[in-house]
Amino acid sequence: MNLFPSRVLPTLGLCLLASCPAVGQQPAGRGGQPRGAVQERPDAAQSTIDPASVERGQQTYRPSCGFCHGIDARGAAGPDLARSLVVLNDAGGKELGAFLKSGRADAGMPAFATLSAEEASDISAFLHAKIEESRARRPMDLNAIVVGSAAEGAVFFNGEGKCSTCHNPTGDFKGIGARYDPFVLQGRIINPRGGRGGPPIRPSIVRVTLPSGRIIAGRLIAVNDFSVTLVDGTGARLTFVRDNEIPKVEITDPYQAHLDNFLKMTDKHMHDLTAYLVTLK
Repeated sequence: MNLFPSRVLPTLGLCLLASCPAVGQQPAGRGGQPRGAVQERPDAAQSTIDPASVERGQQTYRPSCGFCHGIDARGAAGPDLARSLVVLNDAGGKELGAFLKSGRADAGMPAFATLSAEEASDISAFLHAKIEESRARRPMDLNAIVVGSAAEGAVFFNGEGKCSTCHNPTGDFKGIGARYDPFVLQGRIINPRGGRGGPPIRPSIVRVTLPSGRIIAGRLIAVNDFSVTLVDGTGARLTFVRDNEIPKVEITDPYQAHLDNFLKMTDKHMHDLTAYLVTLK
């Protein structure tokens, strides 16, 4: 279900070391190479990624990972995998496979315990192919999206948008324009729970009142008409079956004000607010 109004969403690579021309003639070393010369890695001249492995990796990745990291692996609800150190440091799926099998429950990432070594290798090939694509692109001007009015953004921040109710330019937002680039800032305006980078995501808190009157509170994991799942203060994962209003479930969403804002925020508001946040150096 799309909670947000239709709008244009804001859309790293590895640097390969190339050999530098020698300054003057250097004495020859072993193998006929000038002493002190930088030797290219064998894989620097051309990619060794198998296209068939990339294709298989794409077919495995998209239904399992694409909903969170984007079908192009450049981020959605989850992070941009072209910037992931796990991916960048991976060789043939070994490190990536071990990571995927264990998952990261604390960050909401499930474990893929049945993932085979071949599947991990193919996913790694797909992700590294995407990294090579991003390496070949012309670098984007990060300030190109700053097209709004900072002055009008300040007015919205302190007025109609009611952003100042929770945020303070001299408090939690002090220097935010220096810490994050415009793409990150605008992305978090549009999707406060996701986007690429930005401040840590704050979880929703849920209170479950049992028929006995006992109250259990914790970090919300999932909720629907039939059950609610949370992690309590001890780290235990608890699920309660729901029958209409029994047990009573109360959810505190730290981003509710953001969601309410989407009912009145226009594209101009978004661009003006982005331009204002950029000025908070």
